[in-house]
Amino acid sequence: MQTASGSAAAHACNMIEALNLATQSTADGASDGCESDLAAVRPVDFGEALRKDWIEFWYQPKIDLRKNQLAGVEVLARVRHPRLGILAPDTFLPGATESELIALSEKALASALATGSDLAKLGLNLRFTVNMPVPALVKLGIADLVCSHRAQLEHWPGLIIDITEAQIVANLALVIAMAKRLAHVDVLLAIDDFGRGNSSLASLKELPFVELKLDRTFVADCGTDRVNAPLCKTVIDLAHNFGSAAVAIGIEKASDALALTRMGCDIGQGFLFGQPMPAERFTSLLRQRAAGQGRSMPAAAAAG
Repeated sequence: MQTASGSAAAHACNMIEALNLATQSTADGASDGCESDLAAVRPVDFGEALRKDWIEFWYQPKIDLRKNQLAGVEVLARVRHPRLGILAPDTFLPGATESELIALSEKALASALATGSDLAKLGLNLRFTVNMPVPALVKLGIADLVCSHRAQLEHWPGLIIDITEAQIVANLALVIAMAKRLAHVDVLLAIDDFGRGNSSLASLKELPFVELKLDRTFVADCGTDRVNAPLCKTVIDLAHNFGSAAVAIGIEKASDALALTRMGCDIGQGFLFGQPMPAERFTSLLRQRAAGQGRSMPAAAAAG
């Protein structure tokens, strides 16, 4: 008889095998987990990174926990420093100005749309997720950018924009207005880092959002922790009560993946399923998988 931990491991392995991304190395032989430790010593000037075009966008798979299928992609910023190597956001985003964050958001959106077009040629219409601050949401002219892009695609899967709970609470009326405006071009909002803020649930019900993302501090050890487990279940049920999907980020253990699936969590992200990787590597892996099947990726694997 298989143990509970063995079942969890098998369940997670099935997810990974179905995707075939997590078990392969990223471009240049380095994974996202190999970012330079030197960066922790001295933050990088983000303005300089923008000016010198050191910004890259890496992609992390989002997994449908019940179907064991690729459900979407999140766009994550990285800096390729000429001396320090690949750097994570906590080394360059602190101290970034509003204009710099807007510029980063614009680049991320352009990257997502371009990569989405490349994947569509494989028959895979994935919904991309881009993180943005509220000022970028307002100032970028997202609807126009999306309209010009989607006209080139036979099937437009839509786009998700992640905004942190704290920023939503601070700009609730503005975010609600923008959400309603962008919904007409299939751009939907998600609440990121849920659980860190002090949002009013009565206010949240006025905001149309497609995903509620559990803060990673809740997800860690939720398969065994007597505090985190009920917190995760509460947030998952809350998301469903709002008619939205529950997304768990930072999943690193098979036991946590199994626990979240049993709780009814819809989508998972984390190193257990796949580390972030450069766009060309992500696209290449999906192309290899499609070629191995002798056809395009099945529509069931696309985000709906």
